[in-house]
Amino acid sequence: MRRAGWALVVALAGALRVAHADTTTPAGAPRPAAPSAPAPGAAPPEAVLVAPADTDRRMDSGLEALAAKHYEGAAGAFYGVYQKLPLGDARRDLAGYHLAVALEGLGLSQAAAEHFMEILSGRRSPEFMDQALAALKPLYERRLVNEERFVEGVLYGSQFTSLSPDVSDFVEYLQALTDVRHGFTAWGRARLETLARAGRPYSLSARYALAVERVARHEDDGAAKELRAIIASTGDMPFEVRNQARVALGRILYERKLYDEAWGFYSRVDSPLPLQDVVMIERAWDRVAGGDQQRALGLLVGLGAPVFHAVFAPERYLIRGLAFRRICQYRQAHLAVREFRSKYGPQLEKIKARAFMDDPTIRSWAIAGTASLRDYGRINDVLTREMGALGAIGDRPLRDHLDAIYRSGLDATNRAIDREIEGAIERVVDELLRIDEQMSLVDYEIGAGLFKSGQGKTPGAPRSIEVPQGSDEVYFKFDGEYWSDELVDYSVLAEDRCVR
Repeated sequence: MRRAGWALVVALAGALRVAHADTTTPAGAPRPAAPSAPAPGAAPPEAVLVAPADTDRRMDSGLEALAAKHYEGAAGAFYGVYQKLPLGDARRDLAGYHLAVALEGLGLSQAAAEHFMEILSGRRSPEFMDQALAALKPLYERRLVNEERFVEGVLYGSQFTSLSPDVSDFVEYLQALTDVRHGFTAWGRARLETLARAGRPYSLSARYALAVERVARHEDDGAAKELRAIIASTGDMPFEVRNQARVALGRILYERKLYDEAWGFYSRVDSPLPLQDVVMIERAWDRVAGGDQQRALGLLVGLGAPVFHAVFAPERYLIRGLAFRRICQYRQAHLAVREFRSKYGPQLEKIKARAFMDDPTIRSWAIAGTASLRDYGRINDVLTREMGALGAIGDRPLRDHLDAIYRSGLDATNRAIDREIEGAIERVVDELLRIDEQMSLVDYEIGAGLFKSGQGKTPGAPRSIEVPQGSDEVYFKFDGEYWSDELVDYSVLAEDRCVR
């Protein structure tokens, strides 16, 4: 009764799903060239023929403001230079780079990313390639860069030289993953294997991606061995790789019914709480399968915290129903079924009437439950928030330029969401119908269990649960107030009332 299938999440990029085709491309074969596009809102440089005479003075003024952390003044000065220089003038990319740095200082990450990507797309100034990529790398790792725009539009199909080691590995990793995703499996795998042997931070990301691919090929023994090695590694690695390896290994062990060992790896996941929703669900499944129903129920209590309010996880009710049924608390199990039908009933009615595509609640679940859409939704939120701050910028030409960037960015993310939303909604619908069917089965088993218990020895009256005395643990009655450092540690003192 577990969530079907494996979520093949590669390091850092939930949207970069690893495909597993057999198509190969010989080394050295050409790949599609990345499109070259100026930052939205940029003045058409072909219309500019001569650099203004005061260009160097204005550049110096911008650099002084940037050094003093007067970011708005610096951004205004650099935009004035950037706007008026022809494409062939090397100072234009220099001004664009410093403009991006100033915009980042103003908290306008999306506008900064656009200007960094314009430098990369234009490929007019090789000396700025490494600096622009180094600036984009942390933004990308924090999921603040449009995946399609950056990876597909800028990185993939491009070749870069004279990059610093960390930046070079970052680019190689993303290009190799994209090779695999486009079906060039043998080529992409060879690049990942070379990077994996290099012994640098992104080597561990490459090793993780290769381990996930082994799982997809049903080579679980080899994958488990590699995942254990990644978890045990003491070297630096990109954010979340070690935790992703713990989750992946936990899944392998769960499928082998090694529930306690799987629990050990799930319990060591130390991601920030907003990233632990799926992990907590899987931990709860593991405890149900391992016979620790009280711990499973405690994890479900933790999932009720406000930080998880947008999570689409109808199986929470299924886990609760199963856990209570297995300790013969049939009323509580039946209440879990009723709560599921109460929460999801309106959407289930629309689904059965085939009138669900325009339902805003189902749409929000689809976005929250799909990695790529979740990324687009997050960037959309960032674009909206940063666009709201543009009114404080006094430089009118700069403000108009930034407004054009943000409007273009919002249009792009909305189009990307519209392209994928129909399939994501269908997956939400399938999940709801699957859980609804399972809940009906739980309700049937509750009735069967009550009938069976009535034919044999009848259990005595329910006993109250007493807090153990003299325990090393401290017990508090849950009053609905959540503390972030406790969410993954709750346990419910639910008595097992089954007749053994």
